[in-house]
Parts: sequence; structure tokens; C-alpha cells
Amino acid sequence: MTVFLLLIIAVLIGLLVWRGRAMRREWRRVARMVALINKGERPSSFILHGDEAFRSIGLGLEALADERERMLRQLSQEEFNLQAILSGISEGVMVVDTARRVRLVNPALMQAFELANTPLGQSVLQTVRNASVESMIRTALDTGRSDAREVHLQRSGSYFAASAAPIRDRTGQLLGAVAIFHDITRVRQLEQVRRDFVSNVSHELRTPLAIFQGYVELLLDHEDLPLEERVRTFHILQKHSQRLNLLVEDLLALARLESRNVEFKLSPVSVHDLIASVAEDWELKFQQKQVQLRRELPPQPLTVMGEMLRLEQVLGNLMANALRFTPEGGTVALEVEAQDGEVEIRIRDSGCGIPAADLPHVFERFYRADKARTRENENASGHASGTGLGLSIVKHIIMGHGGSVRAESVYERGTVILIRLPLAPPSSAT
Repeated sequence: MTVFLLLIIAVLIGLLVWRGRAMRREWRRVARMVALINKGERPSSFILHGDEAFRSIGLGLEALADERERMLRQLSQEEFNLQAILSGISEGVMVVDTARRVRLVNPALMQAFELANTPLGQSVLQTVRNASVESMIRTALDTGRSDAREVHLQRSGSYFAASAAPIRDRTGQLLGAVAIFHDITRVRQLEQVRRDFVSNVSHELRTPLAIFQGYVELLLDHEDLPLEERVRTFHILQKHSQRLNLLVEDLLALARLESRNVEFKLSPVSVHDLIASVAEDWELKFQQKQVQLRRELPPQPLTVMGEMLRLEQVLGNLMANALRFTPEGGTVALEVEAQDGEVEIRIRDSGCGIPAADLPHVFERFYRADKARTRENENASGHASGTGLGLSIVKHIIMGHGGSVRAESVYERGTVILIRLPLAPPSSAT
């Protein structure tokens, strides 16, 4: 009997030991499952051996892993949507917390403020380096109301219409602020262009009108003015009336070209015929000033699609400039060369040249390089002053023909204007 009891006790102890080891093994499996789920990984199996409690734990961990994966997918989708929205917004967006630390920016803001690295975690001032922006966001956070400013970035020259608004949760607790930056640089540039245009037109009109007024008053106040003096006065009035008429005509031409309502009637134009026509028109004037006119053309015929009269207007304008600023004994060359499916026409002179600082602006309306020197040169050459619109008209006509124009110059050594026009298709050129 004693032996039997001892055997039963030994079996029970063995069962308890075995069960304890099995439970410890399952608990270790539970710990590994929890660790994998915590790292965002999914266990290969959620089956646990043992009683109902272990099976419940396995089912619970599987449900937890499924919920975690669902939430991660949802967060990933929301983050994707947010980034897609922010990337698609042309305005710069910045989100900050109550400590004015940057929490979110979009690519437009990175580009606007020329940020090479992500500014997340930095202060507003460290990020944008602009006191006006920092003040705007601080006002929105301190007062709980929106604030708006116009921000000018000195480094890039950009202008932004900026606004900042507080962010609150459902209970009204302040969480931070969002700032929006709308680029209005182009608007400010156009406003400056408009102001410059009005100023330039006023200036160009003021001089001949003042001369008109002065000489008309002279005629009214001196009825006994000698005939010779009267004739001289009328000649002066005629010259300045022609200048006013030229200015108005150029303004109307430029307005039509810039309105994009002008449709060029393109047809095959022989470049050799174009150069010959322009050279013939200007040959006598070049002889009178004793300036040599050279032509350098390739032997093969070249054809472009264009309006003959418009292209003659372009070259005529450039020839007038070249002659005006080339001294007696100088040279003006008309050069033509075919390059990469285009024709390049160069008007090269040996004149006074254009200062490097003025060169990028010569195709702007009313721009004159070194105005005092320009007028002195024009008076010395005997040619009337231009309106300052000629090169701008040239640019618009060439662009309307699908071409491009640029200027190269070395001050006091000469200037070359380069026009590039696409060659006509072979079927059109024949």
C-alpha cells in the first residue's frame, strides 16, 4: 500500500513538473508574441497549447495584432493623403506647436525659404530667419486669433501674403498654429512694371510736350517774330510732333504684340532675299555716315517661316541702332549661319558697346543703357532719339515667329544682336 501511494505521489509530482514546464514554455511563447507585435511584426502562429486560458490569450494576441496592423494601415494611408495634399498645395504650409517649434512643413515652404534640410523640431525663427513671420505666429498663439502680414524675403527678393491661425482640439484647447504663405512676387513685379511704365511714358511725353508749349508760347508772345525764326520754330515743332507720333505708334504696336491677339501669317521667306532687301534699304544711310556695311551669307539657300514685312521691321530696327551707335569709319556686319535646324542672324557693329550691368535689360520697355551717353551719341550722330521700345518690339516679333533674340556686347568695343529662327520644313522651303 505504501509503495502504491508513493507511486501515485511520484506520478502526481511528475505531472505537476511537466505541467509547470509546459506552462513556462507557453508563457515564453506569449512573451515572444508580445515582443514581435510590439516591434510591428506578426508572429507565424497564435496557437498556444494548454487549457482554455492559453487559447484565449492566443486569440486575444491575434486580435491585437490584427487591430495594430489595421491602425498602421490607416495611419499610413492618412499620412499618404496628408503628404499628397501638402505636396499638391502651391502655397507654403507650416504647422507649429505652442512652443513655436516646427512640426510640419510642405515642399512649397521648403522651396520658398530655400531650406536644404528638414526644419522639424526647430524654432520658427531658426527655420525662416524672418522676424515678421515669427511675430505673426506668436501673435496667433498668444491671442488665439488669426494674423496676416506681407512678408518680404531680402535674400531671394520674394514677396508672400502670409497668415497664421490657431489650431484647437475639440475641447477648445490650443494645440499650435498653422501658417500659410502665398507667393505674390509676380504681382509685386507686375505692379512695379506698371509703375515704371507710367513713369517712363510720362517722361517720354513730358519732354516734347514741354518743348511744344515753350515754342507755342514764343509764337504767341512774339507776333513780330522774323520769318526765318518762325520757320526754324515750326521745324522744331514738326520734329517733336514726329517724335510724339513715333512714340504713340510704338506703344500701340507693343500693346498689340503683348496682347497675344496678333496672329502672324507665316509663309516661306528666303533669308538671302530678306538680307538683300534690308541691306538695300540702308545702304545709302550707311554711305552718308561713312560706315561700312558687310554681308556674310552661306552659299546654300536658307528659308524660314515668317512674315517678310515683320522680319524686315526687326532687322530695320536693329540696323538703325547699329548705325546710330557706330562712329564714322566703323563697320556693321549682317551675318547668317545655319545651326542645328535654325538660322542665326547676327547684326554685329563696332560701336560704343553696352555696359555689362545694362546688357540683361536692353530688351525691356523704355530701357536705355547709360541714357546721358546715349543721347550725347545720338546728337553727335545727327539721328533722332528712339522711343526705347524698339528692342522690346523686336523681342515680341521674334518670339511670335517661334524664335529667340539676345544681345552680346563688350563695352566700347561693339555689340552683336543674335536672332535665331527655326528653318522652314523642306516641303515649305521648295
